[in-house]
Amino acid sequence: MGRRPGGLSTRKEIVDAARGIFASSGYRGATVRAIADAAGVDPALIHHYFGSKEKLFAATLEFPVHAPDRLLAVLSGPREGLGERLTRAYLELWEDPATHGQMVIAVRASLSSDEAMARVRPTIVDMLSRAPASDVPGPDAQTRFALAMAHLVGVAAVRHISKVPPLRDLGFEELIARTAPAVQLHLTEGCEPGERRRTS
Repeated sequence: MGRRPGGLSTRKEIVDAARGIFASSGYRGATVRAIADAAGVDPALIHHYFGSKEKLFAATLEFPVHAPDRLLAVLSGPREGLGERLTRAYLELWEDPATHGQMVIAVRASLSSDEAMARVRPTIVDMLSRAPASDVPGPDAQTRFALAMAHLVGVAAVRHISKVPPLRDLGFEELIARTAPAVQLHLTEGCEPGERRRTS
């Protein structure tokens, strides 16, 4: 069967296929041919659209566009359950097949490459800078939110990238139940009951 010609959706399909290959094989293990086979296109189309494997890799280094707003949205609401809501919202991004590849690639690459980190850092910094305007209780909202997110990134990386048991094998609801209390502590430790950050 012949390769599909290029079309309006071809670029997106190549990026989607590349996310799967990079997520499973890493940057070094992924080949242009393997990505082309997964996308059902001629390898020449990858060079046509992206120029090189490195530039294609850069195109995959994006968190799901809705992720920052989704995470910030769950910070509103009662202080009780804040850690559980944030834990569930973040870890669901890793469990969902539609966003799993993006999360794996972005985190794996940013932890091993300064260039990759430089690409994803603006998204992280922007999300953290918006935390004080949310309902994170008490002072130092940015610090509290950053610590909570660092904890969650560590849990997700061990489960989905390192794949270390028993975290790899925990059921999702049990993972949330065991992780959320620590996230709640980061977000609310030292706050008086019902306290909210004061905004000017």
